[in-house]
Amino acid sequence: MTFLEIEAFLKITETGSFSAAAEALYVTQPALGRRIRAMEEELGYPLFVRGKGLRRVELTRQGHAFIGIAHRWQALWNETREAALLAPSRNFYVASVGSLLAFMLPTVFRTFMKENPECSLHVSTLHSSEAYSYVGNRSVDIAFITDPIYSSSVGTHILFKEKLCLVAGKELNLPEHVRIRELDPQLEIRTMWDRNFEAWHSYFFGDKAIPRMYLDEMGFLQYFTQSGDNWAFLPISIARTVLRDAPVSIHTLDVEPPSRTLYYLDRLDDRSPYQEHLLRLCRQKLSQEEGIRVEEE
Repeated sequence: MTFLEIEAFLKITETGSFSAAAEALYVTQPALGRRIRAMEEELGYPLFVRGKGLRRVELTRQGHAFIGIAHRWQALWNETREAALLAPSRNFYVASVGSLLAFMLPTVFRTFMKENPECSLHVSTLHSSEAYSYVGNRSVDIAFITDPIYSSSVGTHILFKEKLCLVAGKELNLPEHVRIRELDPQLEIRTMWDRNFEAWHSYFFGDKAIPRMYLDEMGFLQYFTQSGDNWAFLPISIARTVLRDAPVSIHTLDVEPPSRTLYYLDRLDDRSPYQEHLLRLCRQKLSQEEGIRVEEE
């Protein structure tokens, strides 16, 4: 049982609905539902009454009994956390969207670990919608995201902006300069870079366009570009990496795609001592890439 699961249960009982709790915790309803199901499986009994037509959540008999236990569990966890904070921490928890973890951060992490041998680095993948909750409850020290939201306790800062470009398999025999209306959506390997890109993509291809593949995990991208008969919109840094190992080429468009913006999140009142060092290494790496504009503090 985890802190996030206990937090989810208490927030649902406090707000009276899964949707309100998900909004308060900055997570999606499916993610919230997974936490509750995982906790119920571990406990061996249901906490909520499930049924159609229920406007507010209803607790089972076991759910009512579990409220007091959950509050005691949360209080104990907070006491343990506060005690741990009294001693200097050598742990550094970093989370990121998949594209950054797959193509840029590994090089930065190697340098960071070499220059901070005493630090234990913990790395995980998170969607932007989940990152605020993880940073806010101290599960993560810093998170890299693409889609920001407002938070009074978590700081949101622009790290860099990067151009998107068209990458196409050589078997398509596309010219160097391509008209966007001539692209076949059924041959696209589509990824969701951020909300601005989604709006731009919908404008030119429509909401009903069905791609060959919708890819959410960037680590698999290079495997699906090997066939040589697909195309995709990729950030320039990722495009250059793919270009080295796959039968693809980079093309210009008659309509320029929007740049994607990468942000980092931190706690305004409790920054890790390792944060600035990691950010400095990120900016050094990014400043060497053409087509990327680094934002300095």
